[in-house]
Formats: sequence, C-alpha cells, structure tokens
Amino acid sequence: MLSFKELFIQKSFNQKLIDASVSLSSLSHQLHLRFDNKDIIIAASYEGKTDPWFSSLCSLVIGKSLNEADLLSLSDWENVFHDDQTFWELKQDSAHEIFNEALELLHATLDTFRGRDYLYKPMSALICRCFGVRESDVLDHLKQEVLATVENLGEKTKAGMGCRTCVPQLERWLSKDQHKSSRYYKDRPMADWLLQIDQTLKLFPKALEWDMQVESFKQGIVIISFNKIVSQKEEEEVGTKLQGFLASGVDAELSFFLRRSRQA
Repeated sequence: MLSFKELFIQKSFNQKLIDASVSLSSLSHQLHLRFDNKDIIIAASYEGKTDPWFSSLCSLVIGKSLNEADLLSLSDWENVFHDDQTFWELKQDSAHEIFNEALELLHATLDTFRGRDYLYKPMSALICRCFGVRESDVLDHLKQEVLATVENLGEKTKAGMGCRTCVPQLERWLSKDQHKSSRYYKDRPMADWLLQIDQTLKLFPKALEWDMQVESFKQGIVIISFNKIVSQKEEEEVGTKLQGFLASGVDAELSFFLRRSRQA
C-alpha cells in the first residue's frame, strides 16, 4: 500500500478506465469501477483534479466485493493510514466538510451498478415514508378528482361538454392545489441548506448521544444517520420527534428521515 502522500501524486488512478463496468460523475470527478463475474472490484480509477481521497479510494476498493465496498467508511482510511501524518493533516483540513465526495460518489456508483440509479434521478418529495407516497402521487390523484368534477359539472351545466376549450379554465377554478413547478429548497445553494441543517441538528437533544450525522440531501429529502443500538420502537419515536424538530427549525417543505448508520 502506498503512503497517503504518494497516493496524492499517484497518476495511474487518475485516468479513464477502459471497459469499466460502471462509471458515474459528480460535479468535479468521474469514478470508474470494473467488476469480475463474481462482483469483485478488479480495477478502479477516476477522472478530474488530482485528489488524495479519490486516489486512496481507488486503492482501497480493489479486491473488495460489491457489499464490502458499500460498507467502506472513513474508519477504513484511519485503520490503513493510522501512522501516516499526511493523512491526519488532510483529514483535519477537511473536518468541516459534511460529506466526503469520494465516498458519496462510490456509494452512488455501486447503487448504479446494482441497477438502482433511480435513487439519483429527479423525484417528487416523499410525503408518506410508510407507503412510499410522493407529492406527485397526491397531485395526480387531485387532478383525477378535478377531471371527475369537471365531468359532473358538465352533466349539470353543460360546461365542457361541447368543444371542450373551456375545460382548462374549469380545471384551474376547481384545482385544490396551486403548486409551483420548482420547490423552495432549489432557490438556495446546497451548501447553505447543509450548513443550516447541520447546525439545527446539533441542537436536537439526542443528536450527540446517538451520533447523528447528515447522510444525504437529495430532491428535498434529508437522511439523518445515527450510530446507536436501540429498539425499533425507540428509533421510530425519536425519528418522529426529529422530523418535527428539523421541519420547524429548517423548513417544513423538506422531508427528514432517521436511518441507522451502515456501521451500526
């Protein structure tokens, strides 16, 4: 294993991987992984600005199975580079960052390889976690109700039963919800949202005890991970309180969910 400093200038990992099994891009880097027929990573590389986190990531994942790579965390870096001063200095420099870009891109790439790329596509906000109901589902239902009401109105007043050019206006009058096409959370930079969420989370009574961290923020859905062994009932109770706490402290239009850490 090369030292962290040597990986910083290592060029072999920073190149396009021919015949990659899967590739995925973030704003600044593209990660390439090649698997064998047993889902073992046999090659890894990235494209973009030379970065020690991406170089060391490529070095660490080679030889790991799909599931082993998915469990990779910063503690693996600490175990491998525990005597490497350069690693600890760079880790300290990045301590203020909520996400490690290399790790986030790795997990997204592995999900894409599994065929779960739908997780990273634009999606309507989640309203009901228990049954997977999204905002678009509710609006579609309301639209069908509006159309049915228009038909009922037509039977009584004849409006909309002729050339139907008045139907759009009738639908607007009867609409029960005037949602905009874009949500408020898109009007602010992601960094501002993450900072506000992180600061508010630190005020939650059990945040420190449960080692709560912002795990992801996509399409208005915020996942908060925790690292503590608790019962399912306690997890649900705290999760409900956390949703209300963050919604009132950050923005009620966002959806907040508590999820057990991969390492818990």
